[in-house]
Amino acid sequence: MRLKGVPSAWMGLAAVAGAYGLFLACTSIVLWGGYTVLLPQGADSAAGLAVEYFVRWAAFPLTLFAVALATYLRPRASIGRHPLVALSLFLLVPAVTGAAGAGLLGLHSALVLCAVCLGCGSGILFSYLQEVVASLKVYDAGIVVFAAAGVSAVVYIALGQLPRVTMMWIGFLVLVPLTVAAVLGARRLVPQVHPAFDTVPTQQVDRCRRAARESWPSLICIAFSAFVVGLIRVQAIGSAEVSQAFDNANMMGLLVASVVLLGAWRTVYERIGLSRLYQIIFPLTATIYLLLPLFDGTFRQGFVLLVFVVFSVTSSLMVVSCSRVARNQCVPPVLVYGAFAGTVYGAMELGSLLGWLLEATVGIGLAALSVVALVAIYCMSMVLNAKRQAVVVPLAPAPAPALAPASAAAAPERGLSQEMPPLGAMLAQQCAAVVAQYGLSAREADVLGLLARGRDAAYIADELVISKNTVRTHMRNIFSKTGVHSRQELIDLVETAERS
Repeated sequence: MRLKGVPSAWMGLAAVAGAYGLFLACTSIVLWGGYTVLLPQGADSAAGLAVEYFVRWAAFPLTLFAVALATYLRPRASIGRHPLVALSLFLLVPAVTGAAGAGLLGLHSALVLCAVCLGCGSGILFSYLQEVVASLKVYDAGIVVFAAAGVSAVVYIALGQLPRVTMMWIGFLVLVPLTVAAVLGARRLVPQVHPAFDTVPTQQVDRCRRAARESWPSLICIAFSAFVVGLIRVQAIGSAEVSQAFDNANMMGLLVASVVLLGAWRTVYERIGLSRLYQIIFPLTATIYLLLPLFDGTFRQGFVLLVFVVFSVTSSLMVVSCSRVARNQCVPPVLVYGAFAGTVYGAMELGSLLGWLLEATVGIGLAALSVVALVAIYCMSMVLNAKRQAVVVPLAPAPAPALAPASAAAAPERGLSQEMPPLGAMLAQQCAAVVAQYGLSAREADVLGLLARGRDAAYIADELVISKNTVRTHMRNIFSKTGVHSRQELIDLVETAERS
């Protein structure tokens, strides 16, 4: 039903933001282990909590990988990632806790089963929501994700004032069904009109490869942030009180991050770009973590909060980045997000597992764990540097030729080496690939080529001898056909296009 006077587009954005916010609040309450208060006494032992933690955080990324693989093999079969499947898994948890309380199920078996249900249910619902978010333009998706982060933090803080047992029952019996209903409702308000939803990955393997090439530098940065969070959270394994303190810090970080990102999103999106933002976040995360051992008490808690703020930012941007890659390369969003997020949360599990093993074997503390992070920083920096060296192509001694019009864009420049073309030839080939992939007209191709070189509307109008209004019309058509929202996103699309 549409409210009178409210545009349907705004209703769709509000519905998706509300559904996503409820889901994040729901997982914050039930996924992070608070449900153990529903189990008989002894469930909060150090050994039991450690088993539950590692099983849950292993089931989550494995489910994301499984959904991605299923989407790759059978993209039309969506029953495995339907919200009702996630709902049934979530509702199994109170049933299992009841069976354990009645003595029908062992305590450790109940913990493992609950952890598997929560990890798998969250992975399924995350994947479905990514598909909903990817139905929006990338700029709108950012607004939705950041607003949802703020909503989830507010709901979590509000329910956190209740007794834990009451909060858990409200989470499972009220918040989970309400979340699933909101997600299904939001899906109906946001149509899937982008060609990415119609792609059969097994028939478009090259697109999947291009998506991987576009994604993995950002993936390295976000995975490192998750790895650091896993190293820090290892201190909470086996202690419900410490875990609760970390969860509160995480939600406060999420609230701060949502406010900051909503306020700066237009600047970030149009002027900085997601790729450059990750290059800023990576050293910031490393610096904050390496400073942790130098402080105690309140100062250390402040740095821990900063680590969670940075991870909240990166995890929110991850949703937007996956949506952008899926739309740029016309690949199913669930496939991109499942592989991307599965790797990120797998890195978090790896960080926690490594820290826990080192602590259990040699008894090292946070200062020594910083050495582990330093090694990771060094390795990932080398990988990112190697990536930049592989992408940057040396210019030929002669000046780069001007970009040819659309009719000549697809042909290689004469006299240039086919193994290492100059920058102008590379750009022409990338533009030609975008023209062919999205079916741009000849005049739209001319405008695309000039936009890719950073020219404004006035310059393009003079160059092509057309009016500024005609240039703007061509730009709108290019944005519509390629599914982008800004010039920066269009440039990113051209840069990641496979050269013919």
